[in-house]
Amino acid sequence: LPILSVFLIGCSNDSSVAEFTGNEMEFQMIPGSVNGTETSGTLLIREKSDGKAQIEIELDGVLKNANHPVHFHFGSLEDNGNVATLLNPIQEENGVGRSITVLNELENGQKVSYADLVSFNGSIKVHWEASGPLKDEILGSTNIGSNSSENEAYLNGSKSITICNSTY
Repeated sequence: LPILSVFLIGCSNDSSVAEFTGNEMEFQMIPGSVNGTETSGTLLIREKSDGKAQIEIELDGVLKNANHPVHFHFGSLEDNGNVATLLNPIQEENGVGRSITVLNELENGQKVSYADLVSFNGSIKVHWEASGPLKDEILGSTNIGSNSSENEAYLNGSKSITICNSTY
């Protein structure tokens, strides 16, 4: 008796594969004040399914049609370290400033993943303008990774943000 075997091979075109792993870190932005504009907001770093980091900033109190540059720095806010890379600028939409950047490499070519940012010695600063007399004025900022425990001192007012180092 011959035995007939049937193999079913299935291909899945399932687009419901999760874009994110569920791992994330959220930081309260340290408010800034420039020319009477005061801000508040959050920074969320989410792990994408490919290990990359998606950095999302939401900032209240920005001006209508605002476009504010965002620097990712080496070192803590206190260190005032060099710029590691630029993130997408904050753009005002319906009264709220937003920026979303998928980050996987710094300006120096160093690859970074979500896992790297968990312990990264860095900080993020939102600037008033890209060039001009207020380019180093800070609208919002936060320490990330290994420096995140320092944020409370800025949030409770025992430390203050200095102007920014725009050097790469």
